Amino acid sequence: MGVYQPQDYVIYLGILLVLLALALKFLFNKIKIDKTFIIAISPYMIMAIAIRVLVDVGFYERSKIWNITPGVYIVAFVLAFTMILIGFQLEKRNIVSYWKLPFVVGIICAVYFLANLIPFFNYPLRIIVPLLMATGITLTVYLISPLFYKSIREFENTAILFGHLLDGCATFIAIDYYGFGEEHLLPLFLINLTGTALIMIPLKLILILVVIYLLDTLYKEERKNFKEKEVTIFKYKFKVTTLMMHNFYLSIKVLIFILGFGPGFRNTLLPSLF
Repeated sequence: MGVYQPQDYVIYLGILLVLLALALKFLFNKIKIDKTFIIAISPYMIMAIAIRVLVDVGFYERSKIWNITPGVYIVAFVLAFTMILIGFQLEKRNIVSYWKLPFVVGIICAVYFLANLIPFFNYPLRIIVPLLMATGITLTVYLISPLFYKSIREFENTAILFGHLLDGCATFIAIDYYGFGEEHLLPLFLINLTGTALIMIPLKLILILVVIYLLDTLYKEERKNFKEKEVTIFKYKFKVTTLMMHNFYLSIKVLIFILGFGPGFRNTLLPSLF
C-alpha cells in the first residue's frame, strides 16, 4: 500500500464537491438528515470497507473504478443515494418508511462482502483490542462531557468521536504491534517524529472535539440569523431552506464520521487477516 500524494487529495476533494452538489440538488430538500438517516446509510460504509479489504487480501484486482479509493466510495454513495431516493418515493406513496429499503439493501450487500472475507481471517481476536480501546475512551469522554461540552452526548457527535478514535486506536495497534505502514502524509510525519503511532489517539481525540465544537457553534450562530434565500451554484438555482441548512451541517458531520470510521474499520480488520 502506497502513501497518498498531494494530488490525490485534490482529486478526492473535487469528487466530494461533486457528490455534495448532487446531494444538494436531489436529497437535502427532501429528507431530514438525522439518526435514522445515519443508521440507513451505515451498511454502505461497511460494504465499501469490506470491498477495499478484499482487494488488500487479493480477492479482487485493484481498480480505482470500483474497489479502491476513490471508486469504492463513489460506488457506495451512488448505491445508497439511489436506494434512498427510491425509498423516498415509496414513503410518498405510503408503502414503507424511506429508510427501510436502503437499510435492507445495504445490509445484504455488506453481509455478502463480509462473508467473502471470512476465509481470510487468520487472527480474528485481533479485532477486539482496537474496538475495546475506542469504546472505552468514547465512553469515558461521554461520561465526563458535561464538565466541558455536554453536546458530545448527541448521537452524531458521539458517532464521530467513536469513528475517529477507532481509527486512531486501530492505527496504533496495526503499526506498533503488527508492522503495518501509514498511508497519509501528516500522520506519517507525526508517527515518524514521535516514534510511535500512539500519538494518533490523543491527536484524533483533541482534533475531533475541537471540530465538533466549532461546527456546533457555527450552526447555532447561523440558525439565529438564517433567512431562506435563493442561491446559484454552477448555474443551478435553488432555494436554501431551513431544512437544507440543517442537512448541510449534518452532512458535514456524516462525512467527518465516514472519514474516521471507514479507515478505522479497515485498520481494525487488516491485522486479523495477515
